[in-house]
Amino acid sequence: MTQPEGRAFIPYPMKLSDLFKESVWGNQRLASVLHKRLPANKPIGESWEMADHGEDTNMVTNGPCAGLTIAQLRERHGEELVGAHALAAGNGKTPLLIKFIDANQVLSVQVHPDNAYAAAHHPGELGKTEAWYIISADPGAEIVFGLKPGVDRDALRKAIDDGKVESLLNRVPVRAGECYYTPSGVAHAIGAGVVVYEIQQNSDVTYRFYDWNRLGLDGKPRELHIQQSLDVIDLRPIDDPRCRATTVQERHGTVQRLINSPFFVLDLLEGDHEVESTTAGTGFHVLSAIGGHGEVEALDAGGPDPTTSLSMGETVLLPAALGRYRVGLGSGLRALRGFVPPPTS
Repeated sequence: MTQPEGRAFIPYPMKLSDLFKESVWGNQRLASVLHKRLPANKPIGESWEMADHGEDTNMVTNGPCAGLTIAQLRERHGEELVGAHALAAGNGKTPLLIKFIDANQVLSVQVHPDNAYAAAHHPGELGKTEAWYIISADPGAEIVFGLKPGVDRDALRKAIDDGKVESLLNRVPVRAGECYYTPSGVAHAIGAGVVVYEIQQNSDVTYRFYDWNRLGLDGKPRELHIQQSLDVIDLRPIDDPRCRATTVQERHGTVQRLINSPFFVLDLLEGDHEVESTTAGTGFHVLSAIGGHGEVEALDAGGPDPTTSLSMGETVLLPAALGRYRVGLGSGLRALRGFVPPPTS
């Protein structure tokens, strides 16, 4: 049964479809690491888990809203689905974009603008602050995070012109379970052999300034954005980019708070206990499973489908109007939870 247009909104835990993206640096490890059912023999670099960005939008696969996309539900039931403050943060759209990324090869070295620069140069787009949680990393895997101390714009421009960018990159070894917060303006790249969960502002504005001299899927060099990168890059050195988790008490149980920023909160749910929380006051929540399986149960609402299973590689959207919910972790479920905090006065 599909929820008809014009009917009252029924909030419940909504399981979302996959949205796969091919890339020159992708492979098939989202299948082996996260049990995704990928199209065969295609280099899948990303699975967009929750998207409301133009034509890219996930579909609900369970319950009364099955067959409707996030964009359609947001257009019909914006505040009930997303929350008033979160809609404002997203310029009227869902403000977060959540992905799984398979970096079989190193990604381009890139930088993203802040909200002001994006608004001035890409009308309708947000800036892009993001974060990565490392799900899997090969021995010796690394990321690029910022540039070496002392590099200024003139030195970076000369290195770009001379093809010597690699000598300026700050490389950081990574391992599974680490988290990295990447504000707009920070140069970065995910290295080869890494699978990550990415949470970011709902923006697809990326400025590449180095792409390892390789060709794209069409056999041609991918576009670089040199001047834009130089405009927005933040050259301040970063001592240690790893996130420091804190323990947060929920209505029942605890979570590990990895990031608490104005753009998004990111929590890790794991252990052998239940977590009871609520969307009241915080808008929508998004749960993505990175291990095991469990279930998510609506306690205040939920209509005919108050309980939804959640297994590795799956994502569930909890609408703003849902209220209290319970996450069962007893079957080894490990999940990441993202939401947008209300603005502080």
